[in-house]
Amino acid sequence: MLRIFKRKIDTGNDPFCGVTLGDQVKDTLTGFTGIVIGRVEYLTGCNQLCVLPKSDKDNELKDVHWFDIERIEKLADRAVEISSRYTGADIPSPPSTAHRIQRGI
Repeated sequence: MLRIFKRKIDTGNDPFCGVTLGDQVKDTLTGFTGIVIGRVEYLTGCNQLCVLPKSDKDNELKDVHWFDIERIEKLADRAVEISSRYTGADIPSPPSTAHRIQRGI
């Protein structure tokens, strides 16, 4: 059964309908399954999820695909969890020891 535009739960104003990074999902049109590794929110409301499928038996990586959120059905919450770590963006900048430049009048 195709479940486009029919959600199992009310997600209120959540633009990603309760789907978060690390969730296992399935595209309801093609049956493509995988883990959500990225998401993008557009001004026009056509929000999309980047889905990475499982590797094959030879551990070869497959290509990711982007899907409109309306086509996605969540299969499992947090199938993959990545612990928080400092990546650079969340590390405070060191204090500046340089002199401030005065604007000329």
